[in-house]
Amino acid sequence: MTTVAGTDRRELVYERVVAGLREAGVGFAASLPDDWVLPMCRVLDRTDGVQHLRVAREPEIIGLCCGSFFAGVRAVGVMGATGFLTCASEIASLSRRYQIPLVLVVSQRGTVYDHQIFQEVQGRTARPVADALGIRSVVLDRAEKVDLVADAVESARVQKRPVVLWMSKALLTDRPAES
Repeated sequence: MTTVAGTDRRELVYERVVAGLREAGVGFAASLPDDWVLPMCRVLDRTDGVQHLRVAREPEIIGLCCGSFFAGVRAVGVMGATGFLTCASEIASLSRRYQIPLVLVVSQRGTVYDHQIFQEVQGRTARPVADALGIRSVVLDRAEKVDLVADAVESARVQKRPVVLWMSKALLTDRPAES
């Protein structure tokens, strides 16, 4: 993926992700971003047709996105891996228990490209926690995988279950995928 002069590569990636969300009919976003997904929040702020709300705690994202389902609005939650880990109870007791579609964009921290030692635990635990909760994971680690965003939203809706779109640093920095 080439960048336009003066444009951050991450922002271009997130513009494509948000375009996929819009294609799937997402009209609401709630976020508490880390530094990796912050550019996505800026894109959401300026996207027509999306009401974007920043929250103080990640579990609020789960409640707002699940509540949007009952209002007939497709939603996405945006957060870091640490925030995802704090939401296990809300995901299990709300989205999973009551079969409420939930789409989350979560930074995939603690990988070989993440040189922040304090993120290492998140790298070892976030995906296994998602697996234990029965959450479908889509790792966005190559440019062509961004095309899966709209289908992931639709699968969450049809199957009435959560899906996590893991944002990898490989995609954000144009490096080879780890797997």
